[in-house]
Amino acid sequence: MSLPRDPGNGIGFLIGDSSRMLRRIFNERITPLGMTQAQWRALVHLSRNEGLNQVGLADLLEVQPITAARLIDKLVAAGLVERRPDPNDRRAQRLFLTQQAAPMLAQIWEIADEIYDEVLAGLDADNRDALAALLGRMRSNLTTMMLDPAPLPRVPAEAISK
Repeated sequence: MSLPRDPGNGIGFLIGDSSRMLRRIFNERITPLGMTQAQWRALVHLSRNEGLNQVGLADLLEVQPITAARLIDKLVAAGLVERRPDPNDRRAQRLFLTQQAAPMLAQIWEIADEIYDEVLAGLDADNRDALAALLGRMRSNLTTMMLDPAPLPRVPAEAISK
């Protein structure tokens, strides 16, 4: 009889825990900029996906569209984001960063670089590149799985009744 594996050391837990701790540290260090986690995450996603609509941003942030709308309203009021009409859908609007967002993003990237230097201490450039490549491959595989999900496994009826 084998002992159950320690799930706390499984890849999913290690990645999840690392991601949670990284976000927490980042939030603590970005607080002096007056940004909330939702705001900096929205700015970063928009910097990578300018022209995205509100629903697309909500999907990336994993929030409801109404929550994204309130967040966008705050970013627009702060002068960091602007809405522009969608040329293909007159009901929709596309989201773009303003020139005022550039210095804020520069500070965000600077803080991120400082944190990554600490987090990756002890890893040489080859190890850092390998880690990034492996995580990129994992993300690619996950993207493929999300686009073409496997059918759910069938659970035998006798297993349910127990």
